[in-house]
Amino acid sequence: MSAPRTIVFDIETKREFAEVGGAQNRHLLGVSVIGCFDSADGEFRTFLEGEVLAFGKVLRAATLVVGFNSTHFDLPVLQPYLPFDTSKLPSLDLMVDLERVLGHRVSLDACAQATLGTGKTGDGVQAIRWFREGKIDEVKQYCLDDVRITRDLYEYGKANGQVFFVGKDGSKRAVPVTWGGAAVDRVKIRQVLEGAHRTGKRVEIEYVSMVAATGQQNRNRRTIDIIRMSGDTVDAYCHLRKDTRRFTLDRITDATALDEVADPRFAVGQRALL
Repeated sequence: MSAPRTIVFDIETKREFAEVGGAQNRHLLGVSVIGCFDSADGEFRTFLEGEVLAFGKVLRAATLVVGFNSTHFDLPVLQPYLPFDTSKLPSLDLMVDLERVLGHRVSLDACAQATLGTGKTGDGVQAIRWFREGKIDEVKQYCLDDVRITRDLYEYGKANGQVFFVGKDGSKRAVPVTWGGAAVDRVKIRQVLEGAHRTGKRVEIEYVSMVAATGQQNRNRRTIDIIRMSGDTVDAYCHLRKDTRRFTLDRITDATALDEVADPRFAVGQRALL
């Protein structure tokens, strides 16, 4: 069996949205440069518009295709050039995954600054200007810089189970991720929580908060007594905060049922008293 092959990629276009009638026509933007990292040999490469079919073969050979906003931008831009459905590729869009947890979008630059201590070297509009001025080497370098940042962000999240971003208020915030190496078994966590709730047991969880209290970490372990579970949320008394809190399953990275009995007020059949 061959080793897993991860392709991290980014695309620069020939046109802006305003020139093709808006974002709904992203398939008309055209490719100027594709940049990619191939885990098979650890190399960074670029492809020009006339080489998109060659890049398509690389994508078809990938175990996982990683991008940032690739679902709604890069893959649709590529689609007119390729004889297969790009939406069927085994892909991971880091931006979409972060939005799923946070409920809002974050930029690659905001994540790179907070997680890696580095930022983007330009923007897509500048890359279009370089392309029109014939400065293809500048476009290639900018594209590969974004690929490197995306690769490093992915590897950090894979190894640590979280990445960070800079919020609108300038604060650094953590986001739990399950990008491979630190994968979290969400099904198992839900089963532990439901079982403890059903039997009236106390639970210890590892939780990643969006905003940490002064002097505290975003990721910490908490002991909770579950009050109710609804969908992807858990209402519980938190012994760390000494108050009731609402937790989301996406931010619980570990859960262990304890031998201790939860506060009787939270026992099954008595929740109407709360």
